[in-house]
Amino acid sequence: MILSLIVYTGSAAVMAGLGWLVNRREQRLAPAKGGAELPFYSWEIMVAILFYVAVSSVRWLTAWDYNMYYGYYVSMQSLGEYSREDFEPGFAFITNALGRAGAHFALYFAFWAAAQICLLYYALRHRKALLPWIGLCIFLGPYYIQWMNTIRQAVIECLFVIMVELIVRRRFWIYLLLTLLAMTIHRMSFLLLPLYLVPLIRVPRMSKWVPIALLVVCAVLGQFPQWIQWIFQRVGEFASLFGYGHYYRLFASNNLEYLFRTWIGPARLFPIITCMMFIWYYPSIMRMFKGDAFIAALYRFSILHIAFLNVFANTTLYLRRPGDLLRGAFLVMVCYTLVYLWRERKWIPFAVMAFLNLYFIFYELVKVALAPAGQYFPQMYHTFLF
Repeated sequence: MILSLIVYTGSAAVMAGLGWLVNRREQRLAPAKGGAELPFYSWEIMVAILFYVAVSSVRWLTAWDYNMYYGYYVSMQSLGEYSREDFEPGFAFITNALGRAGAHFALYFAFWAAAQICLLYYALRHRKALLPWIGLCIFLGPYYIQWMNTIRQAVIECLFVIMVELIVRRRFWIYLLLTLLAMTIHRMSFLLLPLYLVPLIRVPRMSKWVPIALLVVCAVLGQFPQWIQWIFQRVGEFASLFGYGHYYRLFASNNLEYLFRTWIGPARLFPIITCMMFIWYYPSIMRMFKGDAFIAALYRFSILHIAFLNVFANTTLYLRRPGDLLRGAFLVMVCYTLVYLWRERKWIPFAVMAFLNLYFIFYELVKVALAPAGQYFPQMYHTFLF
């Protein structure tokens, strides 16, 4: 418990501090250099990346998927082959290369952690004002624990932040190439293709209350998932073309593991409120950042992210995962909102926004402290070093 608290809060402070240093140094030097930016390989960014990788590489036997990856990697090293045959070719190639080279499993997880943070920081290389808040949100929000669990998918989530810039700049062929590359890591990445169209669709100007009402409707629909079963019964085996045939059959058989109803707790309610705050302050954020099309795209993806997750909230994790591809975009939009509220000194909304997005790890550790002894808690930080 104490180790987890020290690692999460300490890591958040270090990452935020390094982000603040590089942003401050750029602001101080830019006027003297005619508005030039500090490069991506600035020492503060490189140290932040190395720190993130170090913390992640020695993390051990935490989260369900981590344990799966660990087991596959170690068994592959000892047996020379996977016990699972359906891994994507890119992921399998990297795993085989590191395994056959005799790399310790810490180096294996370091590679994937480096891929996550390098992609995200590279996507924000021109937006260093976000980096202090990114560091805080990653470790104090739900992102780090989720990224250490869904390791392959987390790489795609961070890659997508780069791809949002490609959409804005209309670089479809590069976007397509990155999508095909991403599919070699996680096959679900084919869903990135239709996402290219989301920022390009013309939407008439509307009241702030319209998207807010949409989120409420999605949250209500998610509480009554029987309508999803009705749809699955009509799409039938067509779902198999997208790898969801297994879930179609489970829905059709009324399997309660894949169709249930729960109360809305902080993990669902707080992102909804966060997204409503995006919507409320979005016009002002756009004015502050001079109509940046990158923010406009992130805004749409953030609403889509929360709407999708709430619609499928009471179904299997596998149906919610497509919405998770937009988690990186949501994270960046959170940080844009925090920057805006901080600069405008809107202290009460800022305090609310900060609480909604920086509470998670403390809430989880309190739940662990109050839970019966001997249970497995994937949010706890363990290390193989001691």
